[in-house]
Amino acid sequence: MARKGENIYKRKDGRWEARYIHHYENGKAKYRYLYGASYTEVKYKRLEEITRNEKINVSKIKRFAVFDEICNKWLNARKNDIKESTYARYLSIINLYIIPTFKNQKIISINAEKHKKFYESLKSRLADKTVSDIMCVFKSIWKYGKENGYPCCEFTLPSVKVNHTRKINIMPQKTLEKVEFALMKDISTVNAGIILALFAGIRIGEICGLKWGDIDFDNGLIHIRRRVERIHNSDYRSQLKTKVVISTPKTDNSVRIIPLPLFVMEYLEKLRKSDEKFVLTSSTKNTEPHAYYLRYKTFLRKNKIGDYTFHELRHTFATQCVEKGFDVKTLSEILGHADIKTTMNLYVHPTLQMKRKQMELLKLSSYSPSK
Repeated sequence: MARKGENIYKRKDGRWEARYIHHYENGKAKYRYLYGASYTEVKYKRLEEITRNEKINVSKIKRFAVFDEICNKWLNARKNDIKESTYARYLSIINLYIIPTFKNQKIISINAEKHKKFYESLKSRLADKTVSDIMCVFKSIWKYGKENGYPCCEFTLPSVKVNHTRKINIMPQKTLEKVEFALMKDISTVNAGIILALFAGIRIGEICGLKWGDIDFDNGLIHIRRRVERIHNSDYRSQLKTKVVISTPKTDNSVRIIPLPLFVMEYLEKLRKSDEKFVLTSSTKNTEPHAYYLRYKTFLRKNKIGDYTFHELRHTFATQCVEKGFDVKTLSEILGHADIKTTMNLYVHPTLQMKRKQMELLKLSSYSPSK
């Protein structure tokens, strides 16, 4: 008599017989049979065959899997280890650039030539930084597929060299003086945010996330603990395409403490509210970067200052610091960078005045004009 649910029987000849489903044909199960001298022997034989058969079937499934499948699996594998904003950025890259190119294509059919065409297509129409971000995600997905048994071919593509020399508008001294005058004559939370960008290099999302409790008025310090940003809404059930989130700053190094100049502390003291309220709104409800950016643009127009992005205030701060002789390592930590290379390559823009000052250091060492 068979043991319930096991498909193992003792035959009349004394041997034990086990059967298992090997495959399906026209919707019907096709069985194979195993034999042994004891129940235990045939039970383990059956278990080994089922396990081996499952591996073969899984291998076949993976062999004919489409690229969309490993994209979804890679996202699910990363979801719990990354910020919601990072997940939303990955999802956006996949949906906008990767899936449209490889949708419903079998992984086994995506060869090195297709990789190359994908890369060249991106290079022909997008900025280097965007291409770099897309290829980083794409290569990570491909590596995940390879490590998990999918038939992902080997491919090598040139690394994307991102050009960091794009034109950045640094405020000249006269414009800076005009901005300072406009800020100091009007004590407001909007202007307080501009001051924090211009004299502490704080990012717009970090300023939107600042609460009064983050400012240590006794010691003249400001703690950068959070940032506000609008991200793609990954919840397919929602009718909203984007949403505002409050999260930790951009990187671990962005969580930092910045000593503030005395005049900045005095300015903030005049606006000070209870610890739980946000600096820019003076309430427990925060504002988002885009809304604050529009208010900043209004400030520029009202005071006839010219067109500068909010992030260019951070660039102006960094350049001013170098011009005034700041230690670069200190400046790097104030800006929240992991190393000084980022600071020097991205945020320091020598002005003509700075270049002239440096060139004037060159002098003849031995020549003296004849009398």
